[in-house]
Amino acid sequence: MPGTEHPAEHKTTAVPEDGIRVLRRAMAANPTAVSPQLARSLQATENVWRSISAEYGLLTSGQVAELLGASPSNRTLASRRRAAHQIAGVVRRNAVLYPGFQFDRSQGTILPVMEQLISLAAANGWHEEDLLLWLCSPTTSFEGQDRPADHFHDPDSVLAAAKAQFEAQW
Repeated sequence: MPGTEHPAEHKTTAVPEDGIRVLRRAMAANPTAVSPQLARSLQATENVWRSISAEYGLLTSGQVAELLGASPSNRTLASRRRAAHQIAGVVRRNAVLYPGFQFDRSQGTILPVMEQLISLAAANGWHEEDLLLWLCSPTTSFEGQDRPADHFHDPDSVLAAAKAQFEAQW
């Protein structure tokens, strides 16, 4: 009937043809079946990383060095800070990248709360990637279900929320 939409014709967000080809090749190369739920979960996580990148930036080791006042060619500075548990990184496309919310860009420093958060997360078996995603996810620990990263101006409240989350017993 004119003016009615068949369920199969329901409009969705368009995926570029090259994106479809890339996904099809990746799925075909995987030796095991992937459930639709897992595929959706992975895409949701990818969307969060893209959102973090757009809002805060995912910095290369050279960009971290430059932000901290060193030469951008000093690529070991970020990895040394990460090894010292002062900053957290995530592997993306075979490189470790560092979300920009960990830094006070005006002062050229690492936010001190990050070292405490990384230690607390590690003590409770949380991986860096999980910590970084949690910092950018809404939580009931804050009024309005804000993200912990929105409260870095009050590090004690972020640490209290992290402690409650990481040490929760079910």
